[in-house]
Amino acid sequence: ESAVTETASPDKQPDLTGQAKKTIQTKGNVVIFAMDGSDIAINALKWYASKCHRPEDVVVLVYAVEMSEIFTSAQWLQTPNTEDIDAFQTIFRHEIEKIQKKLQTFTKVLRQLEINGSVRSTHACKPGEGIINVAKELNATMIVTGSRGHGKLRRTLLGSVSDYLIHHADIPVLVCRHQSFN
Repeated sequence: ESAVTETASPDKQPDLTGQAKKTIQTKGNVVIFAMDGSDIAINALKWYASKCHRPEDVVVLVYAVEMSEIFTSAQWLQTPNTEDIDAFQTIFRHEIEKIQKKLQTFTKVLRQLEINGSVRSTHACKPGEGIINVAKELNATMIVTGSRGHGKLRRTLLGSVSDYLIHHADIPVLVCRHQSFN
């Protein structure tokens, strides 16, 4: 199960409280874009903006934070007393601040590309699971993601968000391979 929080919109200041509307009204499509902030994801977004995006579409950038990232933070592992609640709260606040900074950066990218949309984070055990949950919640018509182009062995060992999305989403998934950005 994952929790979804809307955190920013390109036409207003970020809402970091999670109290923003979850309903999207548009005459176009609601497109979910899996965003991790990598060059591959940014280039995929630029490719989507130039080749596929229509002004009436709404894009929701979804940053999937793996819960394991938060709880295996190097800071947490180096805490002398793992039962120290204050240390845990400090580390957790620091992780939230890092996530919020990334989301604010993603909002700027949407603004630069003049794309109508918002930025959300989702916290899930598997990033693909969180992205699909947001897509279902918003009744999205398509999911777009970049692909690092790893070989079959590496994908098998490490997993792949794009593979997960392709095999588990109930809506079309557009995978932008890194070679196609040129």
